[in-house]
Amino acid sequence: MRIHKVLKYPSFFIALILIYLYFNPPEMLKRRKQLFEGTACIAGLVKLEKKVEKNWKTECVENNLKVNIFVETPVTLNDLNKKRAYFFRELANYLVFISKNTPEANLENIKSIHVVFSSKDFSVEALTRGSSLVKLNTLKSPEAIREHLKNTVQVKETVK
Repeated sequence: MRIHKVLKYPSFFIALILIYLYFNPPEMLKRRKQLFEGTACIAGLVKLEKKVEKNWKTECVENNLKVNIFVETPVTLNDLNKKRAYFFRELANYLVFISKNTPEANLENIKSIHVVFSSKDFSVEALTRGSSLVKLNTLKSPEAIREHLKNTVQVKETVK
C-alpha cells in the first residue's frame, strides 16, 4: 500500500532525499564542494594530486596546503644521525617536488605549506610559505637549494 503512494508522488521523496544530502553530505560530496571553492590551494592541489605517490595524503584547509607522507624507515638506518640526515634530505626533495609540480601562479598565493614526513619512530615537520617555494624552481645547485630551504623553512623533528 505504501509503495503505491511512493510511486504516485515520487518527487516528494526525491526532494526529501536531496534535502537530507544537502544538510548531511557524504565525504565524496564534501570533496566535490571543496573543488568548486576556487582557492589557490585547491587549484594547485588538483595538479599536484595527479603526480603524488600513494603514501601521500594531501588536503587544503582554507588556503593552507597540508601534506602527510608516511614511509617505512630503511633497515640500514640504525644510527640517529644517519636517520636525521635521511629524513632531512628526503624532506628537501619532497619540497622541491611540490614546488615543481604545483603551478607557480597558484603556489605564490598559498599562505602556508605544512609537510609532515614520518615513520614509526621518527618524524620531521616543515612549515613554509608558498611564495618561498616558488624560487626553488629556478635554483639548480644543491648548495643554493640548501641555503634557500635553511632560510625559508621552519623544521621540527620528533623522535617517537
